[in-house]
Amino acid sequence: MSGNNRQFPFFRRRRTDRVTARLAPSDLTALELDSTQLLAREPRNTDLKQAEKLITGKRVMITGAGGTIGSELVRQVAQFDPELLILIDNSEFNLYEIDMELKRTRPGLNVVSMLVDVCRLEHLNPVFENAAPHFVLHAAAYKHVPIVERNPCAAALTNVLGAKNVFDAAVRTGCEAVVFISSDKAVNPTSFMGATKRIAELYAQSLDIAQTGTRFVTVRFGNVLGSTGSVAPLFQRQIAQGGPITVTHPDVQRYFMTTREAVQLVIQAASLSDENGRVMTHDGRIFVLDMGEPVRIVTLAERMIEAAGLTPNEDIKIVYTGLRPGEKLFEEIFHDLEKLVRTGVDGILLASPSMIDLPLLKPRLEDVVQYALSCQRNELEEAVHHLVPEFRPDPQSAQPDAIASLGVRRKSGKPIQNDR
Repeated sequence: MSGNNRQFPFFRRRRTDRVTARLAPSDLTALELDSTQLLAREPRNTDLKQAEKLITGKRVMITGAGGTIGSELVRQVAQFDPELLILIDNSEFNLYEIDMELKRTRPGLNVVSMLVDVCRLEHLNPVFENAAPHFVLHAAAYKHVPIVERNPCAAALTNVLGAKNVFDAAVRTGCEAVVFISSDKAVNPTSFMGATKRIAELYAQSLDIAQTGTRFVTVRFGNVLGSTGSVAPLFQRQIAQGGPITVTHPDVQRYFMTTREAVQLVIQAASLSDENGRVMTHDGRIFVLDMGEPVRIVTLAERMIEAAGLTPNEDIKIVYTGLRPGEKLFEEIFHDLEKLVRTGVDGILLASPSMIDLPLLKPRLEDVVQYALSCQRNELEEAVHHLVPEFRPDPQSAQPDAIASLGVRRKSGKPIQNDR
């Protein structure tokens, strides 16, 4: 246990002290996850020599640069000395955090941080036109499944219109390649988030097939251990507070990677070359990261409790709360009908999902965007189903739109009066 205690500083107290103790927020932020112990496997070692050749001396744009994946992309791209690194985010605080980190760790790097909403093409276009990036890594998205279920219009704007705006601007300005960060939730989606990610995949595929001159690389993977909104940080807080740990279902399981290994594989996938040394073109196929065996969430909870020197369901209770709207028991990283192809690189596969030609896709995509802009939820869901017929939400977990839910306060028919 001594080796694990170095990873969990607050776990050094004796058991009798720990269950009753409450930690300050500063203690929680200092925690580091021992991924080898929690995932029961060693992280992959990734060869990024080809990626270094691809990025060094080039102009690179990263959207969603302040998020969990985006900020790790920033760190790893920065080590290859790009000519210019353009950071795009609509969160002022997240952008500030990663900008300050780079100023401290890479003071000589040419970095421009831009507060831009990818849904606003009039703001995005000037950035592309002036920066003329060689490569774009598109990580900006809404990803929290239950919140997206209650806010489908906002999610469709960011996940569909935002992706379309970035992809179109990249093509228009002659970008060499766009890397789109997708999700395993895009496979046979039961969540609106997964369905919107699948639509963005379809658009990236169609542009790749259209041979615009810009290569589109879509990379699909599952959950990232320790990312914002994921279960591991939640479990850390719950253990620190003495429990209980909340798990949605005893059988629920997920694929996990560490942030670092996921991002390394993303960068490696984007830089794969064929036998002639040319960057691999894959005709609309999608890179799928091999995430190993799925992990039961309750097992992850038990491992974290044990790493704290405690006993599950004795010192820290585990309670089951039920699946949340849009959630599956089991996630899939590829469709049953997708033919998987080995790339010759450990941890990276190619899948061949169904595609829609660009002329057929565009009008349906415009329908999704227009209904999202006008916040017509029923029409939006119908338009999404047209593009993603395999989208099968659970009717029992259907959630009212967040705006519609405000109406419960108006049952009397009287206008809501502000408190005085």
